[in-house]
Amino acid sequence: MFNLRYVLFTVLIILILVTACDENPFDPNSWNTTSKDGFELKWRVISSNLEVELEGPSTGWVAVGFGGSYLMHDANIIIGYVSGSSANIRDDFGIDSNTHESDSNLQGGEQNVSDKSGSESSGETEISFTIPLDSGDLWDVVLSKGQKCNIIFICGADGADDFTSDYVTITSTSITL
Repeated sequence: MFNLRYVLFTVLIILILVTACDENPFDPNSWNTTSKDGFELKWRVISSNLEVELEGPSTGWVAVGFGGSYLMHDANIIIGYVSGSSANIRDDFGIDSNTHESDSNLQGGEQNVSDKSGSESSGETEISFTIPLDSGDLWDVVLSKGQKCNIIFICGADGADDFTSDYVTITSTSITL
């Protein structure tokens, strides 16, 4: 027999859990999160864009690369640093496993990063940005919701507030967009 008390109790528990969480797990626009080696990545797909928050273990530059075949190689790399109250974020392409170049410096490339912001605190840098899933840029990886994607996390030394310093940490994992 259908037990109405049990159903009401279950619904009440679900409502309590949903309202107690920072993110609603039933909301299709909720943030996804992954962490590795001192990096934390939050992302969500909204319409035809990917919104991203990246926190890394450096007061210098931090970066995330999407796609790619080996480390930086062929990855769409978004790199940023904070200087004073200004966030500087750029769209790069992984030329090889250890080298990246601004999309704007590559023939047919352009900067496809919007909604840029960032901050530094407690020895970490956080950058936030939005990129299109498919920018049409030859140097950007085409992404799609539900796709499994290799990613890399990279950071420069503390105080390396530029786009060209050598990295001190690089690690990889995968996510599902």
